[in-house]
Amino acid sequence: MQNDTERQELRRRIKEAAASQDAGAAVTHARRLVAVSGKPADVMFCATTFTGIADALTTQLRAKRLKTYIVRSVTIEPILPFLTTEAVLSNYVLDLSVGGYGSYVDELLNLQSALAKFKPDLVFILLDLEDIAGRLPTLCADGIGDAVETEIGESVARVEQLLRSFRSGSSARILFQGCVVPDQTSLGDVGEANLPHSLTNAVYQLNQRLAALCRTVSDCVFFDVDHLAARHGRANWRDTRMFLASRLPVSSAFFGLYAGGLVRSFSPLFRAPRKVLCTDLDNTMWGGVLGEDGPEGIATGSAFPGNCYLEYQRYLKQLSSRGILLAIVSKNNDADVREAFQIRAADLGLTLDDFVATKISWNEKAASIRELAEELSLGLDSFVFVDDNPVECEAIRQQLPEVAVIAAPLEEPWKLVELLSAQPFFDAAVVTDDDANRLSEYKAQAQRAALETSAGNRDEFLASLEIICTFLSALDAPIARSVQLLAKTNQFNLTTRRHSAAEVEEFASARGGQAIAVRVRDRFGDAGVVGLALARTQGDICTIDSLLLSCRVIGRGIETALLAHLGENAIRAGATRLVGEFIPTKKNAPCADFYVDHRFVKDATSRDNSPDSIFYQLDLTTAAPESPRWLTLEGNESNEFSASAVVAS
Repeated sequence: MQNDTERQELRRRIKEAAASQDAGAAVTHARRLVAVSGKPADVMFCATTFTGIADALTTQLRAKRLKTYIVRSVTIEPILPFLTTEAVLSNYVLDLSVGGYGSYVDELLNLQSALAKFKPDLVFILLDLEDIAGRLPTLCADGIGDAVETEIGESVARVEQLLRSFRSGSSARILFQGCVVPDQTSLGDVGEANLPHSLTNAVYQLNQRLAALCRTVSDCVFFDVDHLAARHGRANWRDTRMFLASRLPVSSAFFGLYAGGLVRSFSPLFRAPRKVLCTDLDNTMWGGVLGEDGPEGIATGSAFPGNCYLEYQRYLKQLSSRGILLAIVSKNNDADVREAFQIRAADLGLTLDDFVATKISWNEKAASIRELAEELSLGLDSFVFVDDNPVECEAIRQQLPEVAVIAAPLEEPWKLVELLSAQPFFDAAVVTDDDANRLSEYKAQAQRAALETSAGNRDEFLASLEIICTFLSALDAPIARSVQLLAKTNQFNLTTRRHSAAEVEEFASARGGQAIAVRVRDRFGDAGVVGLALARTQGDICTIDSLLLSCRVIGRGIETALLAHLGENAIRAGATRLVGEFIPTKKNAPCADFYVDHRFVKDATSRDNSPDSIFYQLDLTTAAPESPRWLTLEGNESNEFSASAVVAS
């Protein structure tokens, strides 16, 4: 900072905001204070302030509050203020409890441990290399390493036992931290690089095996702390003196980066990534202004500075390959842009076919993004906007605050990919086949819209689509896709409960439980797994916990087919009544009348444990729902599901 005046002024504003319980202002000023200062005293001040306004953060900013337990074999206490602060800046409130130093085995295995009694939403498991695979440094010292593979295998097996034991008694999300590759070893730089059983290679392999293990445990993410340490310098990541004196695993200079890495790593367990990147063209996609420089004059291609923009284009192509939708939002002449893509095709890393939509006009960009959101049936909080013009960026921030804005560095275009990749907007712990096929599905949606315009009536149009619905277990969807739908579906989601994979598994395996996914395809393509229903039958009542459908397929009768299928399974399980629940949110108004439209009767019975819920009942003996006649159904044969566990795998 230029002087201490700004720092003191920001602290004063944070204090005033906290006193008036203005959570938004407190976070805004704290974000600025951390950015310009980052001193431990200032971070501690922010953390203390946030703790005092935790309720305001959750009610005003809808921050997600998580009971968080830290299992550890290292000293973590000095880092906690940074963790608390970084979490709030990412819109989480962590109610932290720290386990005993080195007591991780008892905490994870003992069903009566402090961890079990805490009943956390989230667990950090932070162990050091010597606690995971302590014999590796000795076994790797000669570079021959006859027993290295065995040690790694046994170490991973011990971790697996801990994780699976804990998972058997808890549905909490888990973050398991990997190991930092030691910067200095007895083999030296040459030996470490060339000997196959060097400690460097062994720790790399250990981390890979641990990450693979985490992928097999529901709701468990691997935190690659070595990647973070390598990015900022392994040599300085750990203060050796402090580690030997107090087991502090991270140098104080990196407390903030480490805490930010923890928050970024667990976030995909609770939030879906954004879905659309809207990019400007002039001085963002390419260098220069198309209208002034012409197609031949814009900078793109293999020569500097055009290769800076080519790198950005290639990065966008990579995002598209994993399901992030790309859109152009540019103030330009549409014909000029199409000509540029044609003339400079050899110098561009993208074609117009890589974009789900193009909004190329002289309209305000906020209006263009609103139109795009409506066309794609997506909320504005699914969008990221990249533009070099600070005026355009500020206009989007003010008019569309839900949209994430990235200002492209006009004078340093080589930094744009670095700037974009540093953001968590598109982070995902899992990428499914449905994600990878998203662009094709949205283009097929445009074909369906064109057919609907030409069809004589709705039934004729829907029949012409030749829709096939396939019902399958949510565990086979696969389960990662089922959890993804729970996390990101908002418009047609009757309760918006964000269940974990472990909770979905419980619905599928419990007696009388149902966890049904529905896959949809038609003559234009395969939309993938687009819907999910969770329910339980107890006695003669089947209660629907969750019923949701992707906005891409709303209005084709698929929601009715899913309800009908659920009802058929409930009848086979002995139910005579179907109970539905609706919890209103700001986004799920499209399904507010779903139960009424399907002949459910509103239940006026008070349910104190669900004050926001509206309940409905349907008599299955007289009014069981039926699937629309234009749908072809698969996977709904009566002998395909058992009555006790309808879709247990």
